[in-house]
Amino acid sequence: MRVAMIVTNPFKPDPRVYKEARSLVKHGHEVYVIAWDREGKYPREEELDGIKVIRIRISSRYRDFLDFLLKVPLFYLKVLGILLREDFDVVHTHDFDTALLGLLIKKLKGTKWVYDIHDLYESLVEQENPRMAKIIQKLENGIINMPDHAIVVNDAFIKLIREKGRSKPISVVMNTISPIEIESKKSNKFTIFYGGVLSAGRFITEMIEIAKELGIRLKIAGFGKLESEIKKQCRENCLFLGYLPHRKALEELSKSHATFAIYSPKLLNNRLATPNKLFEAMCLKVPTIVLKEAVMGNIVEEYRCGVTVEYNKEDVKEKVIYLMENPKLIKKMGHNGRKGVLKEYNWENMERKLVKLYGGLK
Repeated sequence: MRVAMIVTNPFKPDPRVYKEARSLVKHGHEVYVIAWDREGKYPREEELDGIKVIRIRISSRYRDFLDFLLKVPLFYLKVLGILLREDFDVVHTHDFDTALLGLLIKKLKGTKWVYDIHDLYESLVEQENPRMAKIIQKLENGIINMPDHAIVVNDAFIKLIREKGRSKPISVVMNTISPIEIESKKSNKFTIFYGGVLSAGRFITEMIEIAKELGIRLKIAGFGKLESEIKKQCRENCLFLGYLPHRKALEELSKSHATFAIYSPKLLNNRLATPNKLFEAMCLKVPTIVLKEAVMGNIVEEYRCGVTVEYNKEDVKEKVIYLMENPKLIKKMGHNGRKGVLKEYNWENMERKLVKLYGGLK
Protein backbone atom coordinates (compact mmCIF):
# COMPACT_ATOMS: atom_id res chain seq x y z
CA MET A 1 0.00 0.00 0.00
CA ARG A 2 1.04 3.59 -0.62
CA VAL A 3 0.93 5.49 2.67
CA ALA A 4 1.16 9.22 3.44
CA MET A 5 2.00 10.04 7.05
CA ILE A 6 1.54 13.67 8.12
CA VAL A 7 3.27 15.42 11.04
CA THR A 8 3.59 19.05 12.17
CA ASN A 9 7.24 18.63 13.12
CA PRO A 10 10.27 18.49 10.77
CA PHE A 11 10.71 14.71 11.21
CA LYS A 12 14.34 14.79 12.26
CA PRO A 13 13.11 12.06 12.84
CA ASP A 14 10.17 11.88 15.24
CA PRO A 15 10.97 8.57 17.06
CA ARG A 16 7.42 7.15 17.15
CA VAL A 17 6.55 8.16 13.58
CA TYR A 18 9.91 6.86 12.36
CA LYS A 19 9.37 3.45 13.99
CA GLU A 20 5.90 3.11 12.50
CA ALA A 21 7.02 4.21 9.03
CA ARG A 22 10.09 1.96 9.08
CA SER A 23 8.00 -1.04 10.16
CA LEU A 24 5.53 -0.48 7.32
CA VAL A 25 8.39 -0.16 4.79
CA LYS A 26 9.88 -3.36 6.18
CA HIS A 27 6.60 -5.16 5.42
CA GLY A 28 6.36 -3.97 1.83
CA HIS A 29 4.47 -0.69 2.07
CA GLU A 30 5.60 2.50 0.31
CA VAL A 31 5.69 5.22 2.96
CA TYR A 32 5.91 8.99 2.56
CA VAL A 33 6.23 11.29 5.57
CA ILE A 34 5.01 14.83 4.86
CA ALA A 35 6.50 17.06 7.55
CA TRP A 36 6.46 20.74 8.57
CA ASP A 37 9.91 22.33 8.64
CA ARG A 38 9.22 25.54 10.58
CA GLU A 39 12.89 26.48 10.78
CA GLY A 40 13.64 25.89 7.09
CA LYS A 41 16.90 24.09 7.81
CA TYR A 42 16.22 20.47 6.84
CA PRO A 43 16.35 18.91 3.34
CA ARG A 44 13.17 19.48 1.36
CA GLU A 45 13.25 15.85 0.26
CA GLU A 46 15.27 12.86 1.39
CA GLU A 47 15.03 9.12 1.87
CA LEU A 48 15.63 7.65 5.30
CA ASP A 49 15.74 3.85 5.67
CA GLY A 50 13.32 3.50 2.77
CA ILE A 51 10.99 6.24 4.07
CA LYS A 52 10.45 9.05 1.57
CA VAL A 53 10.40 12.37 3.42
CA ILE A 54 8.84 15.55 2.00
CA ARG A 55 9.26 18.70 4.10
CA ILE A 56 7.18 21.82 3.70
CA ARG A 57 8.98 25.01 4.65
CA ILE A 58 6.69 27.53 6.33
CA SER A 59 8.26 29.69 9.02
CA SER A 60 6.60 29.43 12.43
CA ARG A 61 7.75 29.89 16.01
CA TYR A 62 7.73 26.90 18.30
CA ARG A 63 5.75 27.10 21.55
CA ASP A 64 3.75 30.06 20.18
CA PHE A 65 0.16 28.83 19.91
CA LEU A 66 -1.15 31.96 18.18
CA ASP A 67 1.57 31.83 15.52
CA PHE A 68 0.82 28.14 15.03
CA LEU A 69 -2.89 28.89 14.46
CA LEU A 70 -2.00 31.54 11.89
CA LYS A 71 0.44 29.35 9.95
CA VAL A 72 -1.17 25.91 10.14
CA PRO A 73 -3.75 26.70 7.38
CA LEU A 74 -0.83 27.37 5.00
CA PHE A 75 0.67 24.01 5.93
CA TYR A 76 -2.71 22.34 5.35
CA LEU A 77 -2.99 23.88 1.86
CA LYS A 78 0.48 22.69 0.85
CA VAL A 79 -0.17 19.16 2.15
CA LEU A 80 -3.60 19.08 0.57
CA GLY A 81 -2.02 19.93 -2.78
CA ILE A 82 0.30 16.93 -2.51
CA LEU A 83 -2.48 14.58 -1.39
CA LEU A 84 -4.74 15.67 -4.26
CA ARG A 85 -2.01 15.35 -6.91
CA GLU A 86 -0.72 11.99 -5.72
CA ASP A 87 -2.66 8.79 -5.19
CA PHE A 88 -2.27 7.24 -1.76
CA ASP A 89 -4.08 4.19 -0.42
CA VAL A 90 -3.88 5.41 3.18
CA VAL A 91 -3.49 8.81 4.83
CA HIS A 92 -2.05 8.33 8.33
CA THR A 93 -2.45 11.50 10.40
CA HIS A 94 -0.56 11.97 13.66
CA ASP A 95 -2.45 13.80 16.41
CA PHE A 96 -5.35 16.22 16.20
CA ASP A 97 -3.39 19.00 14.48
CA THR A 98 -3.27 16.96 11.24
CA ALA A 99 -6.64 15.17 11.58
CA LEU A 100 -8.52 17.64 9.36
CA LEU A 101 -6.32 16.62 6.41
CA GLY A 102 -7.25 12.97 6.87
CA LEU A 103 -10.93 13.90 6.99
CA LEU A 104 -10.72 16.05 3.83
CA ILE A 105 -8.90 13.44 1.73
CA LYS A 106 -11.25 10.70 2.90
CA LYS A 107 -14.22 12.84 1.83
CA LEU A 108 -12.68 14.09 -1.44
CA LYS A 109 -10.98 10.91 -2.69
CA GLY A 110 -12.29 8.06 -0.56
CA THR A 111 -8.79 7.36 0.77
CA LYS A 112 -8.49 5.15 3.84
CA TRP A 113 -7.74 7.21 6.96
CA VAL A 114 -5.75 6.11 10.01
CA TYR A 115 -5.88 8.54 12.95
CA ASP A 116 -2.88 8.12 15.27
CA ILE A 117 -3.56 9.74 18.65
CA HIS A 118 -0.31 10.32 20.56
CA ASP A 119 -1.75 12.79 23.08
CA LEU A 120 -5.06 14.11 24.35
CA TYR A 121 -4.73 17.37 22.44
CA GLU A 122 -7.34 19.43 24.32
CA SER A 123 -5.56 18.62 27.57
CA LEU A 124 -2.26 19.99 26.21
CA VAL A 125 -3.75 23.46 25.49
CA GLU A 126 -6.17 23.56 28.42
CA GLN A 127 -4.01 25.60 30.79
CA GLU A 128 -2.93 28.19 28.23
CA ASN A 129 -6.28 28.51 26.45
CA PRO A 130 -9.31 26.80 28.10
CA ARG A 131 -11.68 28.15 25.45
CA MET A 132 -9.60 26.67 22.63
CA ALA A 133 -9.43 23.37 24.53
CA LYS A 134 -13.24 23.16 24.53
CA ILE A 135 -13.36 23.93 20.80
CA ILE A 136 -10.79 21.18 20.09
CA GLN A 137 -12.75 18.74 22.25
CA LYS A 138 -15.99 19.41 20.34
CA LEU A 139 -14.25 19.15 16.97
CA GLU A 140 -12.55 15.88 17.83
CA ASN A 141 -15.76 14.44 19.25
CA GLY A 142 -17.40 15.31 15.92
CA ILE A 143 -14.84 13.48 13.77
CA ILE A 144 -13.70 10.67 16.05
CA ASN A 145 -15.80 7.98 14.38
CA MET A 146 -14.86 8.93 10.82
CA PRO A 147 -11.33 7.42 10.51
CA ASP A 148 -11.24 3.83 9.26
CA HIS A 149 -8.92 2.93 12.13
CA ALA A 150 -7.68 4.76 15.21
CA ILE A 151 -4.37 4.16 16.99
CA VAL A 152 -3.81 5.09 20.64
CA VAL A 153 -0.72 4.83 22.84
CA ASN A 154 -2.09 2.68 25.67
CA ASP A 155 -5.23 0.97 26.96
CA ALA A 156 -6.24 3.98 29.08
CA PHE A 157 -6.86 5.98 25.91
CA ILE A 158 -9.32 3.40 24.55
CA LYS A 159 -11.97 4.17 27.18
CA LEU A 160 -11.51 7.89 26.58
CA ILE A 161 -11.88 7.59 22.80
CA ARG A 162 -14.93 5.35 23.19
CA GLU A 163 -16.49 8.00 25.45
CA LYS A 164 -15.89 10.54 22.69
CA GLY A 165 -18.14 8.45 20.47
CA ARG A 166 -15.91 6.11 18.52
CA SER A 167 -17.42 2.69 17.72
CA LYS A 168 -15.03 1.69 14.91
CA PRO A 169 -11.73 -0.23 15.48
CA ILE A 170 -9.03 1.08 17.83
CA SER A 171 -5.55 -0.44 18.15
CA VAL A 172 -2.95 0.15 20.86
CA VAL A 173 0.55 0.82 19.54
CA MET A 174 2.72 1.91 22.44
CA ASN A 175 5.84 4.02 22.00
CA THR A 176 8.19 1.22 22.97
CA ILE A 177 11.65 0.42 21.60
CA SER A 178 13.49 -2.58 20.25
CA PRO A 179 15.69 -4.12 22.97
CA ILE A 180 19.20 -2.67 22.76
CA GLU A 181 22.43 -3.04 24.71
CA ILE A 182 24.55 -0.03 25.65
CA GLU A 183 27.54 -0.88 27.78
CA SER A 184 28.22 2.21 29.87
CA LYS A 185 29.95 2.33 33.22
CA LYS A 186 27.86 3.96 35.96
CA SER A 187 29.12 7.28 37.27
CA ASN A 188 31.01 7.08 40.55
CA LYS A 189 28.76 9.78 42.01
CA PHE A 190 25.02 9.07 42.30
CA THR A 191 23.58 10.55 39.09
CA ILE A 192 20.08 11.29 37.89
CA PHE A 193 19.49 11.98 34.19
CA TYR A 194 16.63 13.85 32.54
CA GLY A 195 16.18 13.93 28.78
CA GLY A 196 13.19 15.58 27.15
CA VAL A 197 11.16 18.75 26.80
CA LEU A 198 12.22 21.54 29.14
CA SER A 199 8.88 23.00 30.21
CA ALA A 200 6.91 23.73 33.37
CA GLY A 201 5.09 20.88 35.04
CA ARG A 202 7.87 18.32 34.54
CA PHE A 203 9.54 18.70 37.96
CA ILE A 204 12.85 19.84 36.47
CA THR A 205 13.58 22.93 38.58
CA GLU A 206 12.43 21.08 41.70
CA MET A 207 14.85 18.22 40.93
CA ILE A 208 17.68 20.75 40.52
CA GLU A 209 16.99 21.94 44.06
CA ILE A 210 16.87 18.37 45.37
CA ALA A 211 20.17 17.54 43.67
CA LYS A 212 21.85 20.55 45.28
CA GLU A 213 20.47 19.73 48.72
CA LEU A 214 21.57 16.09 48.52
CA GLY A 215 24.90 16.73 46.79
CA ILE A 216 24.14 14.36 43.93
CA ARG A 217 24.78 14.89 40.21
CA LEU A 218 21.92 15.85 37.90
CA LYS A 219 22.32 15.84 34.11
CA ILE A 220 19.69 17.57 31.98
CA ALA A 221 19.33 17.28 28.21
CA GLY A 222 16.71 18.78 25.90
CA PHE A 223 15.21 22.07 24.79
CA GLY A 224 12.12 24.12 25.59
CA LYS A 225 10.71 27.18 27.31
CA LEU A 226 12.69 26.65 30.53
CA GLU A 227 16.05 26.33 28.81
CA SER A 228 17.46 29.73 29.86
CA GLU A 229 16.18 29.34 33.42
CA ILE A 230 17.67 25.86 33.71
CA LYS A 231 21.03 27.06 32.38
CA LYS A 232 21.12 29.69 35.15
CA GLN A 233 20.21 27.17 37.85
CA CYS A 234 22.64 24.49 36.70
CA ARG A 235 25.82 25.03 38.67
CA GLU A 236 28.32 22.80 40.44
CA ASN A 237 26.70 19.36 40.55
CA CYS A 238 24.03 20.13 37.92
CA LEU A 239 25.11 19.78 34.30
CA PHE A 240 23.08 21.13 31.37
CA LEU A 241 23.85 19.15 28.22
CA GLY A 242 21.50 20.91 25.78
CA TYR A 243 19.96 19.01 22.88
CA LEU A 244 21.54 15.57 22.38
CA PRO A 245 21.15 13.17 19.45
CA HIS A 246 19.03 10.20 20.47
CA ARG A 247 21.90 7.72 20.72
CA LYS A 248 23.96 10.10 22.88
CA ALA A 249 20.97 10.67 25.17
CA LEU A 250 20.63 6.91 25.60
CA GLU A 251 24.32 6.66 26.51
CA GLU A 252 23.91 9.34 29.19
CA LEU A 253 20.82 7.56 30.49
CA SER A 254 22.69 4.26 30.67
CA LYS A 255 25.47 5.81 32.79
CA SER A 256 22.99 7.16 35.34
CA HIS A 257 21.59 5.54 38.47
CA ALA A 258 18.05 6.81 37.93
CA THR A 259 15.89 9.00 35.71
CA PHE A 260 12.54 10.71 36.21
CA ALA A 261 9.33 11.42 34.31
CA ILE A 262 7.29 13.31 36.87
CA TYR A 263 4.54 15.21 35.08
CA SER A 264 2.02 17.52 36.76
CA PRO A 265 -1.20 15.57 37.47
CA LYS A 266 -3.26 18.70 36.75
CA LEU A 267 -3.32 17.70 33.07
CA LEU A 268 -5.24 14.56 32.18
CA ASN A 269 -2.81 13.89 29.33
CA ASN A 270 0.05 13.71 31.85
CA ARG A 271 -1.77 11.08 33.89
CA LEU A 272 -2.37 9.02 30.73
CA ALA A 273 1.10 9.42 29.19
CA THR A 274 3.46 6.51 28.48
CA PRO A 275 6.42 8.18 26.74
CA ASN A 276 9.28 6.27 25.14
CA LYS A 277 11.67 7.53 27.85
CA LEU A 278 10.05 5.11 30.32
CA PHE A 279 10.64 2.12 28.05
CA GLU A 280 14.16 3.29 27.18
CA ALA A 281 15.00 3.43 30.88
CA MET A 282 13.49 -0.02 31.46
CA CYS A 283 15.46 -1.41 28.53
CA LEU A 284 18.74 0.08 29.80
CA LYS A 285 18.11 -1.11 33.38
CA VAL A 286 17.72 2.39 34.82
CA PRO A 287 15.01 2.86 37.50
CA THR A 288 12.48 5.61 36.75
CA ILE A 289 10.83 7.96 39.24
CA VAL A 290 7.24 8.52 38.09
CA LEU A 291 3.93 9.86 39.34
CA LYS A 292 1.63 7.70 41.45
CA GLU A 293 -1.89 6.94 40.22
CA ALA A 294 -0.92 7.47 36.58
CA VAL A 295 -0.49 4.98 33.74
CA MET A 296 3.31 5.18 34.01
CA GLY A 297 3.03 4.63 37.76
CA ASN A 298 0.97 1.49 37.18
CA ILE A 299 3.64 0.06 34.86
CA VAL A 300 6.48 0.88 37.25
CA GLU A 301 4.63 -0.67 40.18
CA GLU A 302 3.66 -3.77 38.19
CA TYR A 303 7.23 -4.48 37.10
CA ARG A 304 8.92 -2.96 40.17
CA CYS A 305 11.31 -1.08 37.91
CA GLY A 306 11.41 2.25 39.74
CA VAL A 307 9.56 4.26 42.38
CA THR A 308 6.29 6.19 42.34
CA VAL A 309 5.89 9.59 43.99
CA GLU A 310 3.42 12.32 44.83
CA TYR A 311 3.89 15.56 42.90
CA ASN A 312 5.73 17.37 45.69
CA LYS A 313 9.35 18.02 46.53
CA GLU A 314 9.31 16.34 49.95
CA ASP A 315 8.11 12.98 48.67
CA VAL A 316 10.41 13.01 45.65
CA LYS A 317 13.42 13.90 47.81
CA GLU A 318 12.56 11.06 50.18
CA LYS A 319 12.39 8.56 47.30
CA VAL A 320 15.69 9.79 45.84
CA ILE A 321 17.35 9.23 49.23
CA TYR A 322 15.78 5.76 49.31
CA LEU A 323 17.38 4.93 45.95
CA MET A 324 20.75 6.37 47.01
CA GLU A 325 20.80 4.19 50.10
CA ASN A 326 19.86 1.00 48.25
CA PRO A 327 22.29 0.30 45.40
CA LYS A 328 21.35 -3.40 45.30
CA LEU A 329 17.70 -2.45 44.88
CA ILE A 330 18.63 -0.15 41.97
CA LYS A 331 20.25 -3.12 40.28
CA LYS A 332 17.20 -5.31 40.94
CA MET A 333 14.84 -2.64 39.58
CA GLY A 334 17.01 -2.40 36.48
CA HIS A 335 16.76 -6.13 35.82
CA ASN A 336 13.00 -6.02 36.40
CA GLY A 337 12.62 -3.26 33.84
CA ARG A 338 14.65 -5.14 31.26
CA LYS A 339 12.44 -8.21 31.76
CA GLY A 340 9.36 -6.04 31.18
CA VAL A 341 10.73 -4.83 27.87
CA LEU A 342 11.69 -8.30 26.68
CA LYS A 343 8.34 -9.75 27.70
CA GLU A 344 5.85 -7.03 26.76
CA TYR A 345 7.04 -3.49 26.10
CA ASN A 346 9.10 -3.93 22.93
CA TRP A 347 8.63 -2.58 19.42
CA GLU A 348 8.45 -6.03 17.84
CA ASN A 349 5.14 -6.60 19.65
CA MET A 350 3.87 -3.20 18.53
CA GLU A 351 5.00 -3.78 14.94
CA ARG A 352 2.87 -6.92 14.72
CA LYS A 353 -0.20 -4.91 15.78
CA LEU A 354 0.54 -2.16 13.27
CA VAL A 355 1.06 -4.59 10.38
CA LYS A 356 -2.15 -6.45 11.28
CA LEU A 357 -4.03 -3.16 11.38
CA TYR A 358 -2.84 -2.24 7.88
CA GLY A 359 -3.71 -5.69 6.59
CA GLY A 360 -7.28 -5.06 7.63
CA LEU A 361 -7.51 -1.81 5.63
CA LYS A 362 -7.38 -3.50 2.24
